[in-house]
Amino acid sequence: MKKVGSLLSILLLLLGLCGCTYRNPVIDSLPRYNSRLFYTSGGFQDYTDYAKYFYESVTVHNLEASEYFAAVTTEDVEEILLYIGDFEGWADMTGGEFKEHYDFDKAAVSEGDFFYIQTRYGEPIGDGTYGKFDDYTVYYFDVDAQILYYFHSNI
Repeated sequence: MKKVGSLLSILLLLLGLCGCTYRNPVIDSLPRYNSRLFYTSGGFQDYTDYAKYFYESVTVHNLEASEYFAAVTTEDVEEILLYIGDFEGWADMTGGEFKEHYDFDKAAVSEGDFFYIQTRYGEPIGDGTYGKFDDYTVYYFDVDAQILYYFHSNI
């Protein structure tokens, strides 16, 4: 019994030391945000998240210095809108409070802003079980509004 107590104490100590706080490297690559709004829907495996991070003075230089963000080009607009369109489909299906708070205007996607698309699976693999829109995160930084939009879908 004494061994079990000692093992449990060591385990609890290690858990306390690790900090166990998730840090988002993409968001951490920018200066600190002032505030955020975060909404989520779903459960452990199937869920969607929508967030807005508000900044005061992120510059183009800050975004270019990030290892993640790229300037939006004319060619990028269509790709970004495909992901956001897919995300909006899930927001509509989810309904409720999540849908009420979703307020992104697709007309805001334009050259001069910055983005990063992170996918888990990419194109369909193997038997085609996973596809382009199965697990992705889109980060869209509106330079004029100083807002980072975060769209995550794992459906």
